[in-house]
Amino acid sequence: AAAASCRWSGAGGSAGGGNSIGGASESDTSFVSGKPGPLGSPGSHHPGVLSHASASTSSLGASTEPPELPPIGGSIFLLNVVTLLFGTNQVLIKTLESDDAVASAMDYNLCMSLRFGIATIALGSAILGGKAWQMAQGSASTEVEDRQVDTKEEDDRVNASVVTGGAELSVWLYVGFLAQAIGLQYTTASAGALLGSLTVVVVPLLSLADGRRVDIRTWASVGCAMLGTLLFVGPEAVSGALSGVGDGLELLSAFFFAVQMWRCEKIARNLPEDKIAELTCFQLGMVTLFSCAGLASQGWSFDALYTLMSGWPVGQWEQVAVMGLVTTAFCLWAEARALRDVDAPSAALIYACEPLWGAGFAWLWRGEAPSGTLAICGGLCLVLASGMGALASQRIGTDDEGKLEAASMSP
Repeated sequence: AAAASCRWSGAGGSAGGGNSIGGASESDTSFVSGKPGPLGSPGSHHPGVLSHASASTSSLGASTEPPELPPIGGSIFLLNVVTLLFGTNQVLIKTLESDDAVASAMDYNLCMSLRFGIATIALGSAILGGKAWQMAQGSASTEVEDRQVDTKEEDDRVNASVVTGGAELSVWLYVGFLAQAIGLQYTTASAGALLGSLTVVVVPLLSLADGRRVDIRTWASVGCAMLGTLLFVGPEAVSGALSGVGDGLELLSAFFFAVQMWRCEKIARNLPEDKIAELTCFQLGMVTLFSCAGLASQGWSFDALYTLMSGWPVGQWEQVAVMGLVTTAFCLWAEARALRDVDAPSAALIYACEPLWGAGFAWLWRGEAPSGTLAICGGLCLVLASGMGALASQRIGTDDEGKLEAASMSP
């Protein structure tokens, strides 16, 4: 249970608005108009869907074949892969930031500085490499020559959205990690896991406050996820929860992570797909700066850090590298990409299985394993809630398909 604390202790997620659970609101006309709303507006939905719908309506019924939908099945698969990888991250963080570390317990700001710094360098290098390859092929120069004034203005708007959106998401991510790391020093791991799972509740509440309908099936899934987490971590988590300042900080952490996921959905859906990597990279870089500032505020000097890290064995560096490259750079990009197609409440439900993956890797890596009938029943509830979240996403995709068919056949 200690190693299976909620998804948020090992990664950052992303958060935003878009389609409503069970279908978009009746007032949404952006599917027909093909014009996305401003950054973060409730009328901003799938960019891919909007462009297809606009093209269909402009043809004035020339083709009755509905446009191709965004690959929501692939996005659901991405979220499940991310859930598995976040589960492994729980074990790595517990190992690095506790006395079980190979060398010594790592400060949480130092751990975040390294993992997010490595992730920033890796993703930034990939972005620059991709652009260099495009220029070598000659496609980039051709696009620049053919660019119109209005396109240049749109590029400037998109780049500004990448900067402002990435900066905002990085704040939610860092304060969530900070509250969680400090809170876990004053509460038990099981209580932290239970309180951290409240993110699953907060995300649909934020969507509801945003004017989007959240149907009864989603709330039933949320209840199933909470029951599963409670049974999985054990009854002692209830008695230990809400008993001190550490539990209050864990609640704040769950709220901050939920806001980040909710906002990331909105931001990602207002950006072209090829800008998602840049959005993620900017977010990673900002969290790296915040973490370095945290180290400086704690009195760490460069010489002291160099002396400490030079004594680390290769195994400890390997763990940090895996966290930076896989469970940070890849996972945060994949999550932001998937949130373009999957609503944040549904994504949060898919993440419900993360404690199971965390427990599985804790058993393989550290010999820890939950035991008892309650843990098994809790695991089954988590699997059920995760599956219901995936079905909710597919149901939304079906609703979008009906809207696209109507838009493509209308004069």
